[in-house]
Amino acid sequence: MSQKLVAVKGMNDLMSPQIEIWQFVERTAREMFGTWGYSEIRTPIVEDTALFVRSVGEVTDIVSKEMYTFEDKGGRSITMRPENTAPAVRAYIEHGLGQQPVTRWYYLGPMFRYERMKTGRYRQFYQIGAEAYGPADASQDVENIALAWHFLKAIGIQHVTLHLNSLGDAPDRPKYLEALRAYFAPHVATFSDAAKETFERNTMRLLDTKEEALRPLVAGAPVIGDFLGEAAKAHFDEVKALLTTLGIPFVIDRTLVRGLDYYTRTTFEFIYEPPAGDNALGTAGTVCGGGRYDNLVRELGGPDKPAVGFAMGLDRLVLLLESLGTRLERRPLLFIATMEPELKAHAVKLVTELRMKGLAVDFDPRGGKFKRQLDRALAVKARHFVVYGQSEHEARAFKIKNMDLPDGDPNKEATVPLDGLAEWLLNAARVAPVTTPPGS
Repeated sequence: MSQKLVAVKGMNDLMSPQIEIWQFVERTAREMFGTWGYSEIRTPIVEDTALFVRSVGEVTDIVSKEMYTFEDKGGRSITMRPENTAPAVRAYIEHGLGQQPVTRWYYLGPMFRYERMKTGRYRQFYQIGAEAYGPADASQDVENIALAWHFLKAIGIQHVTLHLNSLGDAPDRPKYLEALRAYFAPHVATFSDAAKETFERNTMRLLDTKEEALRPLVAGAPVIGDFLGEAAKAHFDEVKALLTTLGIPFVIDRTLVRGLDYYTRTTFEFIYEPPAGDNALGTAGTVCGGGRYDNLVRELGGPDKPAVGFAMGLDRLVLLLESLGTRLERRPLLFIATMEPELKAHAVKLVTELRMKGLAVDFDPRGGKFKRQLDRALAVKARHFVVYGQSEHEARAFKIKNMDLPDGDPNKEATVPLDGLAEWLLNAARVAPVTTPPGS
Protein backbone atom coordinates (compact mmCIF):
# COMPACT_ATOMS: atom_id res chain seq x y z
CA MET A 1 0.00 0.00 0.00
CA SER A 2 1.41 3.39 -0.97
CA GLN A 3 1.99 5.95 1.76
CA LYS A 4 -0.48 8.82 1.91
CA LEU A 5 1.23 12.09 1.03
CA VAL A 6 0.40 15.02 3.30
CA ALA A 7 1.91 18.42 4.03
CA VAL A 8 4.64 18.62 6.66
CA LYS A 9 3.11 19.35 10.06
CA GLY A 10 2.75 23.06 10.65
CA MET A 11 3.06 23.97 6.96
CA ASN A 12 -0.24 24.61 5.23
CA ASP A 13 -1.59 24.68 1.70
CA LEU A 14 -3.36 27.91 0.76
CA MET A 15 -6.13 27.87 -1.83
CA SER A 16 -9.51 29.28 -2.74
CA PRO A 17 -11.71 30.53 -1.15
CA GLN A 18 -9.31 31.56 1.64
CA ILE A 19 -6.57 32.64 -0.78
CA GLU A 20 -8.74 35.52 -2.00
CA ILE A 21 -8.50 37.09 1.49
CA TRP A 22 -4.73 36.63 1.45
CA GLN A 23 -4.54 38.33 -1.94
CA PHE A 24 -6.73 41.19 -0.73
CA VAL A 25 -4.47 41.81 2.28
CA GLU A 26 -1.31 41.57 0.17
CA ARG A 27 -2.72 43.85 -2.54
CA THR A 28 -3.76 46.42 0.06
CA ALA A 29 -0.28 46.29 1.62
CA ARG A 30 1.49 46.80 -1.71
CA GLU A 31 -0.74 49.73 -2.65
CA MET A 32 -0.68 51.47 0.74
CA PHE A 33 2.97 50.91 1.57
CA GLY A 34 3.95 52.13 -1.88
CA THR A 35 1.86 55.26 -1.38
CA TRP A 36 3.70 55.92 1.89
CA GLY A 37 7.07 55.76 0.12
CA TYR A 38 8.12 52.19 0.95
CA SER A 39 9.53 50.02 -1.86
CA GLU A 40 9.53 46.22 -1.81
CA ILE A 41 12.55 44.11 -0.87
CA ARG A 42 12.74 40.32 -1.32
CA THR A 43 15.48 38.56 0.62
CA PRO A 44 16.54 34.89 0.28
CA ILE A 45 14.66 32.33 2.35
CA VAL A 46 17.98 30.92 3.63
CA GLU A 47 20.74 32.95 5.26
CA ASP A 48 23.98 32.33 7.11
CA THR A 49 23.05 31.11 10.62
CA ALA A 50 25.42 33.62 12.21
CA LEU A 51 23.24 36.48 10.94
CA PHE A 52 20.38 35.50 13.25
CA VAL A 53 22.58 34.56 16.20
CA ARG A 54 24.22 38.00 16.07
CA SER A 55 21.03 40.00 15.50
CA VAL A 56 18.15 38.19 17.20
CA GLY A 57 20.21 37.12 20.22
CA GLU A 58 21.56 33.72 21.20
CA VAL A 59 19.53 33.62 24.43
CA THR A 60 16.13 33.82 22.76
CA ASP A 61 13.64 31.05 22.05
CA ILE A 62 13.95 31.77 18.34
CA VAL A 63 17.68 31.06 18.19
CA SER A 64 17.97 28.44 20.92
CA LYS A 65 14.84 26.39 20.15
CA GLU A 66 12.96 27.37 17.02
CA MET A 67 15.26 27.92 14.03
CA TYR A 68 15.36 25.55 11.08
CA THR A 69 19.14 25.23 10.84
CA PHE A 70 21.09 22.73 8.77
CA GLU A 71 24.46 22.19 7.14
CA ASP A 72 24.48 22.53 3.36
CA LYS A 73 26.63 20.53 0.94
CA GLY A 74 29.41 23.06 1.31
CA GLY A 75 29.58 22.51 5.06
CA ARG A 76 28.07 25.93 5.87
CA SER A 77 25.51 26.41 8.63
CA ILE A 78 22.36 27.69 6.93
CA THR A 79 19.09 28.83 8.53
CA MET A 80 15.67 29.33 7.00
CA ARG A 81 14.80 32.88 7.97
CA PRO A 82 12.76 33.05 11.22
CA GLU A 83 12.18 36.80 10.72
CA ASN A 84 13.08 39.34 8.04
CA THR A 85 14.63 42.33 9.80
CA ALA A 86 18.09 40.77 10.03
CA PRO A 87 18.09 39.75 6.33
CA ALA A 88 16.92 43.23 5.36
CA VAL A 89 19.73 44.82 7.38
CA ARG A 90 22.22 42.40 5.81
CA ALA A 91 20.98 43.50 2.35
CA TYR A 92 21.14 47.17 3.38
CA ILE A 93 24.80 46.76 4.33
CA GLU A 94 25.77 44.46 1.46
CA HIS A 95 24.41 46.81 -1.20
CA GLY A 96 25.95 49.93 0.31
CA LEU A 97 22.70 51.78 0.97
CA GLY A 98 24.10 53.56 4.02
CA GLN A 99 25.00 56.44 1.71
CA GLN A 100 21.31 57.24 1.28
CA PRO A 101 19.75 59.60 3.85
CA VAL A 102 16.54 57.54 4.02
CA THR A 103 15.71 53.99 2.87
CA ARG A 104 12.18 52.67 3.29
CA TRP A 105 11.35 49.03 2.53
CA TYR A 106 8.45 46.65 2.90
CA TYR A 107 8.40 42.89 2.51
CA LEU A 108 5.92 40.03 2.24
CA GLY A 109 6.89 36.40 2.47
CA PRO A 110 7.28 33.14 4.38
CA MET A 111 9.27 32.74 7.61
CA PHE A 112 10.08 29.51 9.44
CA ARG A 113 10.14 28.65 13.13
CA TYR A 114 9.87 25.26 14.77
CA GLU A 115 7.59 26.46 17.54
CA ARG A 116 4.63 25.00 19.36
CA MET A 117 1.65 25.55 17.11
CA LYS A 118 -1.16 27.69 18.48
CA THR A 119 -4.13 29.56 17.05
CA GLY A 120 -3.04 31.19 13.81
CA ARG A 121 0.62 30.22 14.32
CA TYR A 122 2.36 27.79 11.99
CA ARG A 123 5.92 26.61 11.43
CA GLN A 124 5.85 28.11 7.98
CA PHE A 125 4.15 31.44 8.47
CA TYR A 126 3.94 34.64 6.48
CA GLN A 127 4.79 38.18 7.47
CA ILE A 128 4.17 41.66 6.15
CA GLY A 129 6.68 44.20 7.38
CA ALA A 130 7.90 47.75 6.81
CA GLU A 131 11.23 49.28 7.80
CA ALA A 132 12.87 52.71 7.56
CA TYR A 133 16.63 53.30 7.79
CA GLY A 134 18.37 56.63 8.38
CA PRO A 135 16.21 59.04 10.43
CA ALA A 136 16.56 58.93 14.21
CA ASP A 137 13.76 61.45 14.67
CA ALA A 138 10.62 60.47 16.58
CA SER A 139 8.53 61.42 13.55
CA GLN A 140 9.93 58.37 11.73
CA ASP A 141 8.76 56.13 14.57
CA VAL A 142 5.33 57.68 14.35
CA GLU A 143 5.16 57.39 10.55
CA ASN A 144 5.89 53.68 10.90
CA ILE A 145 3.28 53.23 13.63
CA ALA A 146 0.72 55.27 11.68
CA LEU A 147 1.29 53.11 8.59
CA ALA A 148 0.55 49.96 10.59
CA TRP A 149 -2.51 51.58 12.21
CA HIS A 150 -4.06 52.73 8.94
CA PHE A 151 -3.24 49.47 7.18
CA LEU A 152 -5.11 47.47 9.83
CA LYS A 153 -8.08 49.81 9.42
CA ALA A 154 -7.91 49.55 5.62
CA ILE A 155 -8.24 45.76 5.65
CA GLY A 156 -11.19 45.94 8.06
CA ILE A 157 -9.67 45.21 11.48
CA GLN A 158 -11.09 47.42 14.19
CA HIS A 159 -10.72 47.20 17.98
CA VAL A 160 -6.93 47.20 17.98
CA THR A 161 -5.08 48.92 20.81
CA LEU A 162 -1.60 50.36 20.41
CA HIS A 163 0.66 49.31 23.29
CA LEU A 164 3.74 51.50 23.61
CA ASN A 165 6.97 51.49 25.57
CA SER A 166 10.58 52.70 25.39
CA LEU A 167 13.61 50.52 26.05
CA GLY A 168 15.91 53.51 26.21
CA ASP A 169 19.48 53.71 24.93
CA ALA A 170 22.41 51.40 25.58
CA PRO A 171 23.79 53.63 28.41
CA ASP A 172 20.41 53.35 30.17
CA ARG A 173 20.60 49.57 30.44
CA PRO A 174 23.27 48.80 33.09
CA LYS A 175 21.42 50.36 36.05
CA TYR A 176 18.16 48.82 34.92
CA LEU A 177 19.68 45.36 34.49
CA GLU A 178 21.26 45.68 37.93
CA ALA A 179 17.85 46.43 39.46
CA LEU A 180 16.25 43.62 37.47
CA ARG A 181 18.83 41.06 38.59
CA ALA A 182 18.47 42.16 42.19
CA TYR A 183 14.69 41.71 41.92
CA PHE A 184 14.81 38.21 40.38
CA ALA A 185 17.85 36.86 42.30
CA PRO A 186 15.96 35.73 45.45
CA HIS A 187 13.64 33.60 43.29
CA VAL A 188 16.14 31.97 40.93
CA ALA A 189 16.20 28.71 42.90
CA THR A 190 12.55 28.13 41.92
CA PHE A 191 13.15 28.78 38.20
CA SER A 192 13.15 26.17 35.48
CA ASP A 193 16.54 25.32 33.96
CA ALA A 194 15.71 27.44 30.90
CA ALA A 195 14.70 30.42 33.04
CA LYS A 196 17.87 30.09 35.11
CA GLU A 197 19.95 30.20 31.93
CA THR A 198 18.04 33.29 30.74
CA PHE A 199 18.62 34.97 34.10
CA GLU A 200 22.35 34.38 33.83
CA ARG A 201 22.84 35.25 30.16
CA ASN A 202 20.18 37.87 29.37
CA THR A 203 18.07 38.83 32.37
CA MET A 204 15.80 41.22 30.48
CA ARG A 205 14.51 38.33 28.37
CA LEU A 206 12.69 37.06 31.48
CA LEU A 207 10.19 39.88 30.92
CA ASP A 208 9.21 38.15 27.68
CA THR A 209 8.91 34.71 29.27
CA LYS A 210 6.44 32.13 27.97
CA GLU A 211 6.41 30.32 31.34
CA GLU A 212 3.08 30.87 33.09
CA ALA A 213 4.61 30.21 36.51
CA LEU A 214 6.83 33.28 36.13
CA ARG A 215 4.12 35.69 34.97
CA PRO A 216 3.08 36.93 38.48
CA LEU A 217 6.73 37.56 39.38
CA VAL A 218 7.38 39.36 36.09
CA ALA A 219 4.36 41.59 36.65
CA GLY A 220 6.01 43.14 39.70
CA ALA A 221 9.47 43.60 38.17
CA PRO A 222 11.14 47.01 37.87
CA VAL A 223 10.20 48.83 34.65
CA ILE A 224 12.75 50.28 32.28
CA GLY A 225 10.79 53.51 31.96
CA ASP A 226 12.10 54.51 35.39
CA PHE A 227 15.68 54.26 34.12
CA LEU A 228 15.51 56.20 30.85
CA GLY A 229 18.15 58.81 30.14
CA GLU A 230 17.19 62.35 29.15
CA ALA A 231 17.63 61.77 25.40
CA ALA A 232 15.53 58.61 25.35
CA LYS A 233 12.89 60.19 27.56
CA ALA A 234 12.62 63.24 25.27
CA HIS A 235 12.37 60.98 22.23
CA PHE A 236 9.57 58.95 23.82
CA ASP A 237 7.71 62.10 24.87
CA GLU A 238 7.82 63.32 21.27
CA VAL A 239 6.53 59.97 19.99
CA LYS A 240 3.57 60.20 22.35
CA ALA A 241 2.88 63.83 21.42
CA LEU A 242 2.94 63.11 17.68
CA LEU A 243 0.64 60.11 18.07
CA THR A 244 -1.79 62.32 19.96
CA THR A 245 -1.61 64.90 17.17
CA LEU A 246 -2.46 62.20 14.62
CA GLY A 247 -5.39 60.97 16.73
CA ILE A 248 -3.90 57.51 17.26
CA PRO A 249 -4.76 56.35 20.79
CA PHE A 250 -2.25 54.33 22.80
CA VAL A 251 -1.62 52.82 26.20
CA ILE A 252 1.76 52.76 27.93
CA ASP A 253 2.84 49.16 28.55
CA ARG A 254 5.94 49.21 30.76
CA THR A 255 6.51 45.43 30.40
CA LEU A 256 6.61 45.54 26.60
CA VAL A 257 10.16 44.54 25.62
CA ARG A 258 9.46 42.46 22.48
CA GLY A 259 11.11 39.09 21.95
CA LEU A 260 14.24 40.10 20.05
CA ASP A 261 17.49 41.51 21.41
CA TYR A 262 18.01 44.25 18.86
CA TYR A 263 15.30 46.69 19.99
CA THR A 264 16.14 50.12 21.42
CA ARG A 265 13.98 53.09 22.40
CA THR A 266 10.44 52.78 20.98
CA THR A 267 8.74 49.40 21.06
CA PHE A 268 5.11 48.85 20.16
CA GLU A 269 2.44 46.25 19.55
CA PHE A 270 -1.06 46.41 18.15
CA ILE A 271 -3.30 44.05 20.13
CA TYR A 272 -6.75 42.96 19.02
CA GLU A 273 -9.12 43.56 21.92
CA PRO A 274 -12.76 43.14 20.87
CA PRO A 275 -15.32 44.77 23.18
CA ALA A 276 -17.24 41.52 23.63
CA GLY A 277 -17.35 37.96 22.37
CA ASP A 278 -14.65 35.46 21.49
CA ASN A 279 -11.23 36.53 20.29
CA ALA A 280 -10.40 34.45 17.23
CA LEU A 281 -6.70 34.77 18.08
CA GLY A 282 -7.10 33.24 21.53
CA THR A 283 -5.40 34.81 24.51
CA ALA A 284 -2.52 36.18 22.41
CA GLY A 285 -4.14 38.96 20.44
CA THR A 286 -1.03 40.65 19.06
CA VAL A 287 -1.46 41.37 15.33
CA CYS A 288 1.58 43.62 14.82
CA GLY A 289 4.81 44.33 16.63
CA GLY A 290 7.82 46.51 16.07
CA GLY A 291 10.08 49.24 17.29
CA ARG A 292 13.47 50.89 16.92
CA TYR A 293 16.73 49.01 16.41
CA ASP A 294 19.20 51.87 16.14
CA ASN A 295 22.33 49.78 16.76
CA LEU A 296 21.60 46.75 14.58
CA VAL A 297 23.10 48.04 11.32
CA ARG A 298 26.35 48.91 13.08
CA GLU A 299 26.42 45.65 15.06
CA LEU A 300 26.15 43.66 11.82
CA GLY A 301 29.13 45.49 10.31
CA GLY A 302 27.44 48.42 8.61
CA PRO A 303 27.45 52.19 9.18
CA ASP A 304 25.95 53.81 12.26
CA LYS A 305 22.41 54.10 10.89
CA PRO A 306 19.28 54.07 13.09
CA ALA A 307 16.23 52.13 11.95
CA VAL A 308 12.63 51.40 12.90
CA GLY A 309 10.16 48.83 11.63
CA PHE A 310 7.27 46.45 12.26
CA ALA A 311 6.01 43.04 11.19
CA MET A 312 2.56 41.46 11.05
CA GLY A 313 1.65 37.78 10.88
CA LEU A 314 -0.38 37.38 7.71
CA ASP A 315 -1.81 34.02 8.81
CA ARG A 316 -3.25 35.63 11.93
CA LEU A 317 -4.63 38.61 10.02
CA VAL A 318 -6.49 36.30 7.65
CA LEU A 319 -7.80 34.17 10.54
CA LEU A 320 -9.07 37.31 12.23
CA LEU A 321 -10.68 38.66 9.05
CA GLU A 322 -12.46 35.34 8.52
CA SER A 323 -13.80 35.43 12.07
CA LEU A 324 -15.11 38.97 11.41
CA GLY A 325 -17.13 37.71 8.47
CA THR A 326 -14.88 38.83 5.63
CA ARG A 327 -15.73 36.84 2.52
CA LEU A 328 -13.92 37.36 -0.75
CA GLU A 329 -14.57 35.34 -3.87
CA ARG A 330 -13.49 35.84 -7.41
CA ARG A 331 -16.48 35.24 -9.64
CA PRO A 332 -16.49 35.09 -13.45
CA LEU A 333 -18.44 37.99 -14.91
CA LEU A 334 -19.62 35.74 -17.74
CA PHE A 335 -19.74 32.04 -18.52
CA ILE A 336 -19.97 31.12 -22.21
CA ALA A 337 -21.48 27.72 -23.02
CA THR A 338 -20.03 26.22 -26.22
CA MET A 339 -22.70 24.05 -27.83
CA GLU A 340 -21.69 22.97 -31.34
CA PRO A 341 -18.18 21.49 -31.73
CA GLU A 342 -17.73 23.30 -35.05
CA LEU A 343 -18.28 26.65 -33.30
CA LYS A 344 -15.91 26.02 -30.40
CA ALA A 345 -13.05 27.87 -32.11
CA HIS A 346 -15.26 30.98 -32.45
CA ALA A 347 -16.30 30.71 -28.82
CA VAL A 348 -12.73 30.26 -27.56
CA LYS A 349 -11.64 33.25 -29.66
CA LEU A 350 -14.40 35.37 -28.09
CA VAL A 351 -13.46 34.22 -24.57
CA THR A 352 -9.82 35.16 -25.20
CA GLU A 353 -10.69 38.57 -26.68
CA LEU A 354 -12.89 39.42 -23.69
CA ARG A 355 -10.22 38.29 -21.22
CA MET A 356 -7.65 40.44 -23.00
CA LYS A 357 -9.88 43.41 -22.24
CA GLY A 358 -9.66 42.65 -18.54
CA LEU A 359 -12.99 40.84 -18.24
CA ALA A 360 -13.30 37.70 -16.11
CA VAL A 361 -14.83 35.17 -18.51
CA ASP A 362 -15.01 31.40 -18.10
CA PHE A 363 -16.07 28.45 -20.25
CA ASP A 364 -15.93 24.64 -20.14
CA PRO A 365 -13.31 23.36 -22.59
CA ARG A 366 -15.13 20.01 -22.69
CA GLY A 367 -18.29 21.49 -24.16
CA GLY A 368 -21.12 19.00 -23.78
CA LYS A 369 -24.77 19.22 -22.93
CA PHE A 370 -26.44 22.48 -21.94
CA LYS A 371 -27.34 21.22 -18.44
CA ARG A 372 -23.77 20.23 -17.62
CA GLN A 373 -22.40 23.60 -18.71
CA LEU A 374 -25.10 25.46 -16.79
CA ASP A 375 -24.16 23.44 -13.70
CA ARG A 376 -20.54 24.40 -14.27
CA ALA A 377 -21.50 28.09 -14.48
CA LEU A 378 -23.40 27.74 -11.20
CA ALA A 379 -20.43 25.97 -9.58
CA VAL A 380 -18.05 28.82 -10.38
CA LYS A 381 -20.74 31.37 -9.40
CA ALA A 382 -20.70 33.18 -12.73
CA ARG A 383 -22.73 36.40 -12.68
CA HIS A 384 -23.96 36.02 -16.26
CA PHE A 385 -24.44 33.12 -18.65
CA VAL A 386 -24.73 32.93 -22.44
CA VAL A 387 -24.94 30.16 -25.00
CA TYR A 388 -22.74 30.35 -28.08
CA GLY A 389 -24.77 28.29 -30.54
CA GLN A 390 -25.56 28.34 -34.23
CA SER A 391 -28.42 30.81 -33.92
CA GLU A 392 -26.32 33.19 -31.80
CA HIS A 393 -23.43 32.88 -34.26
CA GLU A 394 -25.62 33.72 -37.22
CA ALA A 395 -27.47 36.57 -35.46
CA ARG A 396 -24.23 37.89 -33.93
CA ALA A 397 -26.14 38.54 -30.73
CA PHE A 398 -26.60 36.84 -27.37
CA LYS A 399 -29.30 36.47 -24.77
CA ILE A 400 -27.42 37.09 -21.54
CA LYS A 401 -28.89 35.58 -18.39
CA ASN A 402 -28.23 37.30 -15.05
CA MET A 403 -27.54 34.42 -12.68
CA ASP A 404 -28.06 36.56 -9.56
CA LEU A 405 -31.68 37.43 -10.38
CA PRO A 406 -34.63 35.05 -9.83
CA ASP A 407 -36.60 33.59 -12.72
CA GLY A 408 -39.43 35.92 -13.71
CA ASP A 409 -37.49 39.08 -12.95
CA PRO A 410 -37.88 41.47 -15.95
CA ASN A 411 -34.12 42.09 -15.90
CA LYS A 412 -33.24 38.40 -15.86
CA GLU A 413 -32.29 38.39 -19.55
CA ALA A 414 -30.89 40.96 -21.95
CA THR A 415 -30.16 40.73 -25.66
CA VAL A 416 -26.72 42.11 -26.50
CA PRO A 417 -25.07 42.30 -29.96
CA LEU A 418 -21.71 40.60 -30.29
CA ASP A 419 -19.99 43.87 -31.16
CA GLY A 420 -21.31 45.52 -27.99
CA LEU A 421 -20.69 42.59 -25.64
CA ALA A 422 -17.41 43.88 -24.16
CA GLU A 423 -18.87 47.33 -23.40
CA TRP A 424 -21.99 45.77 -21.87
CA LEU A 425 -19.85 43.57 -19.63
CA LEU A 426 -17.66 46.49 -18.58
CA ASN A 427 -20.77 48.36 -17.46
CA ALA A 428 -22.01 45.26 -15.65
CA ALA A 429 -18.67 44.94 -13.86
CA ARG A 430 -18.93 48.51 -12.60
CA VAL A 431 -22.39 47.84 -11.22
CA ALA A 432 -21.49 44.44 -9.72
CA PRO A 433 -17.75 43.91 -9.19
CA VAL A 434 -16.39 40.41 -9.66
CA THR A 435 -14.85 40.41 -6.18
CA THR A 436 -17.07 40.58 -3.11
CA PRO A 437 -15.76 43.33 -0.77
CA PRO A 438 -14.74 42.65 2.87
CA GLY A 439 -17.54 42.31 5.37
CA SER A 440 -20.25 41.72 2.76
